[in-house]
Amino acid sequence: MPDFNIASEQSLGMSHIGEKTAYGEYVVNLTDEEVRVLVDLIREKKTSDVEGLELENSHPEIYCKLDNAYRAVAYRAEEIERLWEGFNGCYFDYDTDEVMEYCEKNCGFAYHPSEWIVTDKDDEDYDEDALYDDKIEVFNNWLRRYVRNLSEDEAVGFFYNHLNADLMLDDVDYDVLIPCAIVKMAMEQ
Repeated sequence: MPDFNIASEQSLGMSHIGEKTAYGEYVVNLTDEEVRVLVDLIREKKTSDVEGLELENSHPEIYCKLDNAYRAVAYRAEEIERLWEGFNGCYFDYDTDEVMEYCEKNCGFAYHPSEWIVTDKDDEDYDEDALYDDKIEVFNNWLRRYVRNLSEDEAVGFFYNHLNADLMLDDVDYDVLIPCAIVKMAMEQ
């Protein structure tokens, strides 16, 4: 059974900096027979347009595989874009102290006070609130760098598991297409 790479790019609407687009890739697995059917249909109907091929009606099992693959890639692309948007916009509602403690134990975060912070409790300029605020600021800067260095899957897991990301994607727009490699096969005589 051959694997075919597919890609999806969809508009997420406009923002203050212009149109936002999500891009994703996926692999769809089709049998040799399904590939042959698609190649024959493209040659016969002289189009690679899924609607023009009437694929949904004539070969619903093939259409279903392609539909599931394109839905998955579109959902994942939009999910990732929305999660980063939530993180960068500080939309996640999480307990900073809990996440900071987790990161100290598991992710390598270590607090080193800023130069101007007095850490000696016996000093008359010692300010516990200023020390705490500095720790939070240092942590937030560290967290931004840390998450950006994670793989895509690790970042998504971190958002959901530790930053309480709550994302509901009901309707994701996508198009069902024939993988490019199959279209190229059909073009070859």
